[in-house]
Amino acid sequence: MAAFRIAHLSDVHVWKTTFNPVRLMSKRIVGMAALMLGRARRFRLDRLEHLVEKVESIRPDHVLITGDLTTTALPEEFEHAADALAPLLHPPGRATVIPGNHDRYTGASARGRHFERAFGRFAGAAEFPWMRFIADRTAVLGLDPTRPALSARGRLPAGQLAAARALWEEHREAVDRLIVACHYPVDAPEGLRDDLEWKRLEDSHFLAEWLTALGPHLYCCGHVHRAWAFTPPHIPDQLCLNAGAPLMVDRKGDNPPGFLEITLDDTDVAVVHHGWDGSGWVERPMAWREGFFDLARRREARPSGG
Repeated sequence: MAAFRIAHLSDVHVWKTTFNPVRLMSKRIVGMAALMLGRARRFRLDRLEHLVEKVESIRPDHVLITGDLTTTALPEEFEHAADALAPLLHPPGRATVIPGNHDRYTGASARGRHFERAFGRFAGAAEFPWMRFIADRTAVLGLDPTRPALSARGRLPAGQLAAARALWEEHREAVDRLIVACHYPVDAPEGLRDDLEWKRLEDSHFLAEWLTALGPHLYCCGHVHRAWAFTPPHIPDQLCLNAGAPLMVDRKGDNPPGFLEITLDDTDVAVVHHGWDGSGWVERPMAWREGFFDLARRREARPSGG
């Protein structure tokens, strides 16, 4: 198979302020307060066009966005995000987009399917889970544990996990390179687990148990605003990739905002982080896994339905 390049972004967090009392009769009042108290200064919307230009410059074959395109799921936020990201999303077959918890920020936004109206055409199906082939024998399996709740924690419904198991068993013989896309990480690298704890995926051990049975796969996520590439100790055949938050201000100089460039070359995987250091883009190699998608390793994995 020819080399295939993916640009992985997450947690863009386009924001708008509103003082409409009807719109604030929900969790959104908390989000507006956070914006007014400083969050707006931490996410530089003026850099969004620059970000899009940089992503385009690497000439990705596919663009994967793993949620939190918005901040409080206002229709205006979705409209702004869709317009700004349009150069990366067309034609629709070139991009895959899944929601984050901020895209389901209120019950009204979830019921009104604001995310689906703006980005539904970049999903594999109208409902989760779904599997979408993005290249020869290369598929994205989309999961959605997001929900409108006061807490930032997620929960993957048991029915969705069961459907994902069935979907994988149906298609596994046609897939050599699997990418699981889910906004919530199942685990985080040592030193970042405290950041994940208060907004974790509840009952994540059920998902982790299934992922352990899949064999080699990429797990592309977001939610924690840190770029990483690591293998969770309890999921040894997974390479977990978090793209970080590309518009976030790096106050301490240790978390440059950016995105991941993932290159799939036959069975090999290379991951590079493109980070903005305040004056220019800096490339940082994150992972190189030779033979990661070796089919022999997948054949050794036990069936995932049990």
